[in-house]
Amino acid sequence: MAIKAGDLRHPVDLLKPVSGSDSRRTTSWVKQATVYAGKSDVSGREFYQAHAVNAEDVVTFTIRWRDDIDVTWRVKHGSTVYGILEVNHLGYMRDYLRLKCRSVTGGGV
Repeated sequence: MAIKAGDLRHPVDLLKPVSGSDSRRTTSWVKQATVYAGKSDVSGREFYQAHAVNAEDVVTFTIRWRDDIDVTWRVKHGSTVYGILEVNHLGYMRDYLRLKCRSVTGGGV
Protein backbone atom coordinates (compact mmCIF):
# COMPACT_ATOMS: atom_id res chain seq x y z
CA MET A 1 0.00 0.00 0.00
CA ALA A 2 1.54 3.28 -1.09
CA ILE A 3 0.74 6.26 1.10
CA LYS A 4 2.44 9.60 0.53
CA ALA A 5 3.56 11.70 3.48
CA GLY A 6 1.09 14.41 2.44
CA ASP A 7 -1.79 11.98 2.88
CA LEU A 8 -1.14 11.91 6.65
CA ARG A 9 -1.90 15.57 7.32
CA HIS A 10 -4.47 15.52 10.13
CA PRO A 11 -3.06 15.65 13.68
CA VAL A 12 -5.06 13.31 15.94
CA ASP A 13 -4.72 12.34 19.59
CA LEU A 14 -4.80 8.66 20.55
CA LEU A 15 -6.63 8.23 23.86
CA LYS A 16 -6.40 5.16 26.10
CA PRO A 17 -9.03 4.37 28.76
CA VAL A 18 -7.96 4.27 32.39
CA SER A 19 -10.44 3.03 34.99
CA GLY A 20 -10.74 5.12 38.11
CA SER A 21 -10.36 3.67 41.56
CA ASP A 22 -13.31 5.55 43.03
CA SER A 23 -16.64 3.97 43.92
CA ARG A 24 -18.31 5.27 40.72
CA ARG A 25 -15.84 3.37 38.51
CA THR A 26 -15.37 6.25 36.14
CA THR A 27 -13.23 5.96 33.04
CA SER A 28 -10.81 8.72 32.17
CA TRP A 29 -9.02 9.07 28.85
CA VAL A 30 -5.26 9.55 28.81
CA LYS A 31 -3.52 10.86 25.70
CA GLN A 32 -0.92 8.31 24.59
CA ALA A 33 0.33 10.13 21.50
CA THR A 34 -0.39 12.74 18.87
CA VAL A 35 0.09 11.30 15.39
CA TYR A 36 -0.65 12.39 11.84
CA ALA A 37 -3.44 10.58 10.02
CA GLY A 38 -5.23 10.39 6.73
CA LYS A 39 -9.00 10.87 7.16
CA SER A 40 -11.80 9.68 4.90
CA ASP A 41 -15.55 9.57 5.36
CA VAL A 42 -17.18 6.15 5.44
CA SER A 43 -20.75 7.34 5.80
CA GLY A 44 -22.74 10.41 6.68
CA ARG A 45 -26.12 8.81 7.21
CA GLU A 46 -28.91 10.52 9.05
CA PHE A 47 -31.77 8.43 10.29
CA TYR A 48 -35.01 9.13 12.10
CA GLN A 49 -35.89 7.18 15.21
CA ALA A 50 -38.59 7.95 17.77
CA HIS A 51 -39.17 11.41 16.28
CA ALA A 52 -35.55 12.38 16.83
CA VAL A 53 -32.83 12.94 14.28
CA ASN A 54 -29.57 11.12 14.98
CA ALA A 55 -26.46 11.66 12.89
CA GLU A 56 -24.01 8.81 12.49
CA ASP A 57 -20.54 10.05 11.69
CA VAL A 58 -18.31 7.14 10.65
CA VAL A 59 -14.80 7.88 9.36
CA THR A 60 -11.57 6.02 8.71
CA PHE A 61 -8.21 7.23 9.97
CA THR A 62 -5.01 5.82 8.46
CA ILE A 63 -1.95 6.13 10.69
CA ARG A 64 1.56 4.73 10.78
CA TRP A 65 1.87 1.31 12.43
CA ARG A 66 1.52 1.02 16.21
CA ASP A 67 1.10 -2.29 17.99
CA ASP A 68 -0.61 -0.96 21.11
CA ILE A 69 -3.95 0.28 19.73
CA ASP A 70 -7.17 -1.69 20.14
CA VAL A 71 -10.92 -1.03 19.98
CA THR A 72 -11.08 0.22 23.57
CA TRP A 73 -9.14 3.36 22.58
CA ARG A 74 -10.50 6.61 21.15
CA VAL A 75 -9.28 9.05 18.53
CA LYS A 76 -9.68 12.82 18.95
CA HIS A 77 -9.57 15.01 15.85
CA GLY A 78 -10.13 18.69 16.55
CA SER A 79 -13.03 18.84 18.99
CA THR A 80 -14.61 15.55 17.84
CA VAL A 81 -13.97 12.31 19.71
CA TYR A 82 -14.34 8.98 17.91
CA GLY A 83 -14.67 5.49 19.33
CA ILE A 84 -12.70 2.86 17.41
CA LEU A 85 -14.95 0.24 15.80
CA GLU A 86 -12.29 -1.74 13.96
CA VAL A 87 -8.49 -1.87 13.69
CA ASN A 88 -7.35 -3.07 10.25
CA HIS A 89 -3.68 -4.04 10.06
CA LEU A 90 -3.67 -3.76 6.25
CA GLY A 91 -2.29 -7.19 5.51
CA TYR A 92 -0.03 -7.29 8.56
CA MET A 93 2.77 -5.50 6.71
CA ARG A 94 3.47 -3.33 9.81
CA ASP A 95 3.43 -0.13 7.76
CA TYR A 96 0.02 1.41 8.46
CA LEU A 97 -3.15 0.88 10.46
CA ARG A 98 -6.63 1.79 9.34
CA LEU A 99 -8.96 2.75 12.21
CA LYS A 100 -12.67 2.69 11.44
CA CYS A 101 -14.29 5.04 13.94
CA ARG A 102 -17.67 6.45 14.98
CA SER A 103 -18.15 9.82 16.66
CA VAL A 104 -18.89 9.63 20.38
CA THR A 105 -21.55 11.80 21.98
CA GLY A 106 -21.41 12.24 25.74
CA GLY A 107 -19.11 10.20 27.90
CA GLY A 108 -16.48 12.92 27.97
CA VAL A 109 -12.81 12.61 27.31
